[in-house]
Amino acid sequence: NEKMAALGTLAAGLAHELNNPAAAIRRSAAQLRDALTEREKLAAQLHSLATDARQQESLGTLQEEVTERKTIAPVYDPLALSEQEDELQEWLEDHGVGEAWELAPVLVSSGWDRDELERLAERFSPTQVPVVVRWLGASSSVYGLLEEVGQSAEAMSEIVKAVKTYSYLDQAPIQEVDVIESLENTLVLLRPKITADIGITRDYADDVPRIEAYGSELNQVWTNLIDNAIEALEGQGELTLRAFTAKGVVTVDVIDDGPGIPPEIQPRIFEPFFTTKAPGVGTGLGLHIAYNIVVHKHRGHIQVVSRPGETRLRVVLPIRLARNNAGVS
Repeated sequence: NEKMAALGTLAAGLAHELNNPAAAIRRSAAQLRDALTEREKLAAQLHSLATDARQQESLGTLQEEVTERKTIAPVYDPLALSEQEDELQEWLEDHGVGEAWELAPVLVSSGWDRDELERLAERFSPTQVPVVVRWLGASSSVYGLLEEVGQSAEAMSEIVKAVKTYSYLDQAPIQEVDVIESLENTLVLLRPKITADIGITRDYADDVPRIEAYGSELNQVWTNLIDNAIEALEGQGELTLRAFTAKGVVTVDVIDDGPGIPPEIQPRIFEPFFTTKAPGVGTGLGLHIAYNIVVHKHRGHIQVVSRPGETRLRVVLPIRLARNNAGVS
């Protein structure tokens, strides 16, 4: 029942995570149609207005800049972004460019500023400038939307890859497991539970080796430990994941800065059916399952150290499974 409940939670979270980028792709595709139509219309106007060879060359150079700028667009803090948009909107209005309030954010997000547009305006007549700038905005929108589609598709691919790796589909029960990758895949699947006020600190050593493990079952351990830590934070706090190796074992710490576990119940948290959660919320089997997988299946160790402000669940795993435990005669 505990495993089925966890599976239902993960499935719901997975559907939610896939729906977000899918909706973004659908929205961007709809906007892309309008942006392309606007761009083609303005390109036709420019072709009739910019008959000078030098201006045609400037437009060709400008097209190359549009493509490059969307890729290398700088990152702004919200205050600086707002100030640049206001400044650019004022410039657009002074030069007779329509819908300046809508065009300014597009240009700023692509890295254009007032000085660059001023230099651009020097190459064209006052009649041509509004058309050139609007064409520049439409072109920037097209490439921006294409980038959004690519990012959303990549996000979907990342989620599917994480699920496949998490479940170790089409692989033998025992694999060479990358512990850090399995922790990260678990975070991807639990992302719907991680609110904006929960910070994640990763402290991974560079020399953590792959270990022999029952991959999908080990991921159940990370799911139970990380999920419990997230719930302990109650929507706000810091979750720390640490992994390092020493003396032939790999150690993973899952740490939260929540209220902690009372000392009197710490010895019982791995007992079956023991839970501090409200009735109907937890069955008390999550940590018991994790204990069995770590201790009995992998011949490792799991322990808890907790005080107000820091709860640490430590899992110690051998790099190589015992030969009889791995089913090797």
